[in-house]
Amino acid sequence: MSFTYSEKGKALNMILLLFLTSGILHIVEGTEPAVEISYEEVAARPYTATLYSITCSVTHMPVNSNLWLSMNSSAGGYVEKFTGESNRRFWYTVRYDSDSSVTVVFNRFNPHYEGQYTCVVRENTDDDPLEWSSKSVYLKYTTMPEIQDLIYDDAYTFNYDHRLLFLNDGSALQLQCVASGVPEPKVEWKKKGNDNYVIEGPLLDVPSVTKADSGFYFCEANNGIGDPVKSTELEITVLDFFPPKMRYTSEPVITITEDLNRYWMEMGTNMEVLVNGLPPPTVTWWKETEIGRQRIMRESTSTHRFLIYEGFFSYPETETDHRLIVEAPTQFQLGTYVAKAENSLGVAELNFTINAAETTYTIQR
Repeated sequence: MSFTYSEKGKALNMILLLFLTSGILHIVEGTEPAVEISYEEVAARPYTATLYSITCSVTHMPVNSNLWLSMNSSAGGYVEKFTGESNRRFWYTVRYDSDSSVTVVFNRFNPHYEGQYTCVVRENTDDDPLEWSSKSVYLKYTTMPEIQDLIYDDAYTFNYDHRLLFLNDGSALQLQCVASGVPEPKVEWKKKGNDNYVIEGPLLDVPSVTKADSGFYFCEANNGIGDPVKSTELEITVLDFFPPKMRYTSEPVITITEDLNRYWMEMGTNMEVLVNGLPPPTVTWWKETEIGRQRIMRESTSTHRFLIYEGFFSYPETETDHRLIVEAPTQFQLGTYVAKAENSLGVAELNFTINAAETTYTIQR
């Protein structure tokens, strides 16, 4: 049996076609792409969510195929395909290490990015393309804890430093630690220098403090994301409160023996006291009149001026300076003045008298 040249060519073509077909089937069925996904958490930073770096890699990457990372959000089934073109807000960076490897690094991880992540390979053809995918991993939206506020009664603070609190022996202490984070952090109160002092929960409640409760306190929040976060330390000082005490630092009786007009205009009159007490007393100034005691306020008119100086309370053992300065060229500012100090435990008063000697000259009316 013999074959013509044409018949031999057809036979060779058939053999070659069968060989190529067999090779393609081998690639698809015997060495299918192996798609892998891996990720790592980027170190957590204060006041930001945990960030992730996600890598898709493929073994036996098919020719003329595309690789990308896909996300199915837990917030309403939102789906996103992570490519360089999809990153309009620069919340992540897409880096193609090769045709068979891509890495997505998040610069910002919002709550809607929590969900299932999958690496996908798809043939770049419109005719029934084949698709392969990795297993899915679930990435959570988490944040480091943050202590937002420490809440306590303003009556504990007596000066500008709100980290220094004063309490009366036997009074109640309540401190509230406001913390946030995802997941919700565990909050504890601790006392500096006492490792055994741990109060669980955001509220520190001491019904009746004693001097042994004095010390430095802080709250600590921990949710397993990053390191535990500590609040500002509050210094608690427990003291014996006492009613106001006052003493003169200027003469209680002021007699004007010069020309009254010139004296008031050039000199003025100072009435000064030192005040102490816990809680710090409120100091007010009064003038006795025919219709009763009248409160003196800071004021300045064409006929007289009152200046009130309030001392600064810095610490319980210190006395504060308070002054009433009277500048007024009329006889109506003569008379009796009262410095009054008051707190929750009592009241103290000191009187001043301003009069004019008989030799005083003309009084402006």
